[in-house]
Amino acid sequence: MTETKFPTWLAGHVKTWEAKRLPTVTLCSDTGNEFLEVWYYGNLLSVQDESQSYIVDGDEGPGLVLARDPESDEMFVIFDGGRHGYDNMFCDEHDPSELENRPLKRYEIPASKLVLELGYSIDYEDEKDVFDPDETDTVELINGERMPWEQVKRDGIDYIALFYVTAEGKEVQILDAELA
Repeated sequence: MTETKFPTWLAGHVKTWEAKRLPTVTLCSDTGNEFLEVWYYGNLLSVQDESQSYIVDGDEGPGLVLARDPESDEMFVIFDGGRHGYDNMFCDEHDPSELENRPLKRYEIPASKLVLELGYSIDYEDEKDVFDPDETDTVELINGERMPWEQVKRDGIDYIALFYVTAEGKEVQILDAELA
């Protein structure tokens, strides 16, 4: 049986989980609303022959993508390009000041169903000794914080993609990030 696995920062915001080509989740607000707005910090990158733009890192710091429930006004983080994923946990250091001031803009689509694809190709168990867990089974991250081993395996994704679903049911990709 496939393990239902998704990053801990999305707890409470996963409506459905499917084992497709990659683990795939449909997001929702705390109230269960699946029709969410996308808010982001970063730049929009146009790709030839594609009608939509991709959210990429900003000039002053890493990208940040949030969902907003227009009914309840709740906002939650979908992906933080300065904190989430393998590279941000173990390789890339960020100045805390560049992570604090990232003003958000709305991605210009109507409130839509949002779908994430998550990459889990790192074999953490096979490489556990490299991470040097302590006696309480926590691992030190690059920023000096410690994280429980089981959380490392959930949060240490190596890929994330965000899609919105059009009224016609077509998935349109707006985020594509390699994280390892």
